[in-house]
Amino acid sequence: ALRDGQQPDLEDPDEAIALSTVRALLDRGDLSDEEYQAARGQLGERVLFELITLVGFYALIALQLRVYRVPLPPG
Repeated sequence: ALRDGQQPDLEDPDEAIALSTVRALLDRGDLSDEEYQAARGQLGERVLFELITLVGFYALIALQLRVYRVPLPPG
């Protein structure tokens, strides 16, 4: 569903809030106060911190790959 740009049907509330949190971070680079409180309430502060850090890490790697024009491997 993600690959096709669709909203996956997630029954696990942790997965659903993680997806909406990551989408907000990627779309806007921030969370509203309500989004932050919802994610913190569902996931806990430590897991939310780790999720935000992971998104930031991958954004950094993506930036470096773009700037340095790293090509895809053959095939």
